[in-house]
Amino acid sequence: MALSVLHRAFLTSAALALTALLLTALPSAAAASDKDCADFASQRAAQIFFIKHGGPRYDPHRLDGDDDGVACEDNRCPCYIGRHLPRRPALDIVSNRRRLLTI
Repeated sequence: MALSVLHRAFLTSAALALTALLLTALPSAAAASDKDCADFASQRAAQIFFIKHGGPRYDPHRLDGDDDGVACEDNRCPCYIGRHLPRRPALDIVSNRRRLLTI
């Protein structure tokens, strides 16, 4: 009987140790979703992501290193330095056509 108690205690401690090891080895959800400038194909893509996720007031991914409101300035262009999301190109084309038709 004493052996089974020791056996259970050993198995329990081994399971706890294995669980702790797995939890420390796996990246957290926040770390796994953290973005860096290298994750974006262009500066424009980084800027749009930055704006959608709170920039320039809130920069959880630290994409704006110098706090000037522009994310990933060293990424290749196309570039976008606006502080608001750009208008959708399809809407721009429609409004340009209407403008041309009314002139």
